[in-house]
Amino acid sequence: MPHAVHEPENLNPLETDEALLLSAFRKVAAALTLSIHDQAALLGIGPSTLKTWKTTPGRDTDKLDRMALFVGSFDLAGQAFPGERGAEGWFRRPNTESIFDGKAPLDLLLRGRFEALLRTYDYLHACVRVW
Repeated sequence: MPHAVHEPENLNPLETDEALLLSAFRKVAAALTLSIHDQAALLGIGPSTLKTWKTTPGRDTDKLDRMALFVGSFDLAGQAFPGERGAEGWFRRPNTESIFDGKAPLDLLLRGRFEALLRTYDYLHACVRVW
């Protein structure tokens, strides 16, 4: 008789996805050497809230969207600008494109505005599609 495969009863796919996204966010933050304060600013929360998130950020869609846009932007920057220092360098170098106003993309993102995350993602997505 075949053995049935049993998944743990407490496994929630949504929580698993959130945990994976938080893990990816932390890896990108580490690659960019972002402080807890910088990470919290990207997510539009206080540093103490970020510190309490051990495995999942809860079901706050705004924060999850912010994480996804930031992680996605980092990935796209690596694809669009694979040269020296790749995505890390791109995020830290001043950019003359009008949406960045001569500032480094990371400087704008650290202001905590969702719109900046969305516009950065859209810009990088367009850069990758051109190639």
